[in-house]
Amino acid sequence: MKQSNIILSILLLLAAMTATAQNSDDNIHVDLNDMYRQVDEAISKSPRYIADYEKQLDERKEQLKTATTLDQRVMLLMELSLMYEPFNGDSTLTYTDQAMQAARQGGIKDIEQAGMARLAYLCTFLGSQTECLTLLGRMQPDSLTHEARCTYYRAAMMAYHNLSTNTQLPEMRQEFQRLYLESLDSLLSTANDGSELYLGQVQPRLVAEGKFEEALKVNDRRLNQVHDNTHESAIVAYSRYQIYREMGNMEMAKYWLCRSAIDDVTNAVMDQMSLIDLADLLNADGDHERANRYITFTWECNQRFSPHMRSWQIAPLLSVIERNYQAKLDSKGSNLSIWAISASLLLIITALSLFFVYKKEKALKAAKSHMEKVIDELKQNYHKMEWMKEWAEKSNTELLAINKNLEEQLHHEQELTETQ
Repeated sequence: MKQSNIILSILLLLAAMTATAQNSDDNIHVDLNDMYRQVDEAISKSPRYIADYEKQLDERKEQLKTATTLDQRVMLLMELSLMYEPFNGDSTLTYTDQAMQAARQGGIKDIEQAGMARLAYLCTFLGSQTECLTLLGRMQPDSLTHEARCTYYRAAMMAYHNLSTNTQLPEMRQEFQRLYLESLDSLLSTANDGSELYLGQVQPRLVAEGKFEEALKVNDRRLNQVHDNTHESAIVAYSRYQIYREMGNMEMAKYWLCRSAIDDVTNAVMDQMSLIDLADLLNADGDHERANRYITFTWECNQRFSPHMRSWQIAPLLSVIERNYQAKLDSKGSNLSIWAISASLLLIITALSLFFVYKKEKALKAAKSHMEKVIDELKQNYHKMEWMKEWAEKSNTELLAINKNLEEQLHHEQELTETQ
């Protein structure tokens, strides 16, 4: 009966969405280079975002110190637990446990049970499945408030899913999968239709069945229920990336993955799932330098969030990306060495050419100087010859005059002799 009610609810949900047939992403102009630039810019400002978030946490801690009533103290402890959830795993566990203990001491049964359910959820979220199931075993879901009961089934669902994924025994895998589906059915029958918790479980079912358009419409509703530029919008954007990935539309998948990563970084989220997947995709695309920066940043965030959380997932990818990036650097280094040798040889050839040109030019200058000296000497000799020519012509004229005089005198003497 429960299963049929869940199926009916999903069918009614899909029927309510038929009016929005157009894909909300149809008018999006995808510029992945610009999206990568925005991710890079967000990462560069990450220290400031972290400092701002730590300031908010410190303000809540100061309020906790001055709390005068048990209700105020429990409220602030739970608020700190929620604030630390995406920031530091150990701290969110600590403040949740403190809230539960404070409620127990004050006899506030509902809050104590809600705190225990949340503690169980956080245990499985942080990878402690045994602790989660132990805490769940101490509670009766029917005695919990509506919100705590949803948290209870969500924790059970996640725990059994993780156990079915990690076990190596087929029989145990089947048993954990059965318990997972039972917990999922209980969660869907308990959660309010149309709530983020409910829609967040319906969407993966539609994707698994290949109903991608219906899944996108469910995701549209989820996007409309969260504020932009928040950790919640990052979660919904990440789930939208998963839809497009299954559809094979990698351009839109990367677009929404970038949107999710940007929202996470700007909200100082240290559990960086989006950047892990983005680094993996970029590494496959051959963008090893950017992939290396993203996975390194993710690793640093994980160390702040929880050293043992996601390390098993990040470490192998980090190793592969670093190896590819190093190979790219080595290739660039080899190319640079070749270019450096070529440039050096070119420089030597140019220097030798300049040296020979300089020597040639120097020889030409010396020849020109010598030629100018020879020309000057020739000019001087020419002037001397001109002078000697003039002197010879003058002397010749004078000799001719003397000779003429002598001839006249001789002729005169001859005439005198003949007369006698």
